[in-house]
Amino acid sequence: MMDKVEAKLILANYTLGETPIDDPRFDKASRMAEADPELMDWWKRAKQNDATIQGRLLEFKPPSDLRAALNASVESDSKWRTRRHWVMRGLALAASLVVAVNVYFKYIVDRSDEYTGPLVDRAFNYSFDGPRLSYLNSDTTKITDWLEEQNFDLPDQLPPRFLAQQGIGCRPLNWSDSKVAIICVDAEVVYHLFVAREGEFEKADLSDSFEYEQRKAGWTVSKWKSQGHLFVLTAKASQDRMQSMLAEYTP
Repeated sequence: MMDKVEAKLILANYTLGETPIDDPRFDKASRMAEADPELMDWWKRAKQNDATIQGRLLEFKPPSDLRAALNASVESDSKWRTRRHWVMRGLALAASLVVAVNVYFKYIVDRSDEYTGPLVDRAFNYSFDGPRLSYLNSDTTKITDWLEEQNFDLPDQLPPRFLAQQGIGCRPLNWSDSKVAIICVDAEVVYHLFVAREGEFEKADLSDSFEYEQRKAGWTVSKWKSQGHLFVLTAKASQDRMQSMLAEYTP
């Protein structure tokens, strides 16, 4: 059963542009928003805010000193002036659009890589705030395959009960030199599994056995290390449910 957290994960990927066609999971999230005024209000605000920022960035123009430099380079060669003029103008416009789009998506709309602090706290805060995912699929095998295609180093073993759930999606996060992966599944509530290389977070101080922490608003965090990797599992669930999710897995 899809909950509001999962619906937000899906809807957050469609605040700009056209919505997907023949996507049952998006359709379900959209229907949930239609039936939930609070969720619909959030989605409308998200779409409006992103559209406003996008519109402002599309008005971005190259700095005056860059334009002057380009004009000077064109005027220095009158033989090819007309041709070079349009080429350089095209390059300047392309450069400005690239800068604008990169700034928009990396620093304004999506702040996923800006979370700081210890790995466990960072993972919990990102989960609680509602992550944005790069790849969506209900098949967890395809999710892990996609991460490996992005050259992400996954360990040989992941919790089998976690992988047996209906997948939501994943993304690599720039939280270390070799990145951190988040994988989300739906098991009545959304479970978020973070995987990182052990050497990237030397101060994480995780154990070879499961440790559990109760967090705010009914959330639980589980943490451990295995196969040279660090793991953090978060969900708005009790410790008993978290233990059940990890029952068939031995680090």
